[in-house]
Amino acid sequence: MKVVIVGDTGFIGKNIYQNLINNSKYEIVGISTNQVNLVENYSSHILSEIIPSNSVVIMCAGIKKQLGDNLEIFRDNLSIIKNFSEAMIKSKPAKILFISSTSVYGEDVVYDHSISEETPVQPRTYYGIAKYTAERILKKVCRDNQLHLMILRPPLVYGKDDLSMGYGPTGFTYKYVNGEKIILWGNGSEYREFIYIDDVGKIICRLINNNFSGILNLVSGKSYTYEDVLNKLKKITNSHINIESRKRSKDKVDHHYSNKLIQTILGDFRFTILEEGLNKTYRAIIN
Repeated sequence: MKVVIVGDTGFIGKNIYQNLINNSKYEIVGISTNQVNLVENYSSHILSEIIPSNSVVIMCAGIKKQLGDNLEIFRDNLSIIKNFSEAMIKSKPAKILFISSTSVYGEDVVYDHSISEETPVQPRTYYGIAKYTAERILKKVCRDNQLHLMILRPPLVYGKDDLSMGYGPTGFTYKYVNGEKIILWGNGSEYREFIYIDDVGKIICRLINNNFSGILNLVSGKSYTYEDVLNKLKKITNSHINIESRKRSKDKVDHHYSNKLIQTILGDFRFTILEEGLNKTYRAIIN
């Protein structure tokens, strides 16, 4: 089976590629932005020429929120999904796995329940709106052309190769290693779910031959606070961490997720706990 990873040199795409390349039953094809820049006109034609009709396509390409949450990047992300969708109509792959984001639920939306795949979306950022728009476009394209689609929504993904230095496990770890001050908004007591990068690649490997279609949150069901992240980092490094607390710019919001659907689909999959993932991230950065 041929598996095509669109965006194979990015943080998530690179990990998926590394996990799949170790599985000899797959022929892996990686497509980077240098090969096909999906922001550009006519890129859909180039991409469709590369993708055979019987392949599985994993779509990771996109511009991260950390690089700017503005209308210009929103426009580019829409161009990327438009051109990708046009290529899918022409090439008609056997299956498409689209990497979306839990940002579609809204980063600052208050929920009095665990978020599930049935929770109505409320994106509040250009990034979240772009991801949800991409989901809707792909649903329409796949329905009209009888294509199999999985929409995968991971929470904040962390690990060594995430160079965006965002607010969370990776950014905190890099700042500690570089001797920089870590800014903590409020007391860091808001709950979020984080997923270690290797888990994403392993889950994708298991989903390639799975018949599931629709939306799937890539969540363990275990949330942590930003304070938890820092306390575990202190334990791992056994040293003082330079932290500066600042007044919140927004109200405190907690997010917890239901993992019922992913448990049903993956069964015995074991997510990496935060302390283990942080330790791996830290060791990888300093080595």
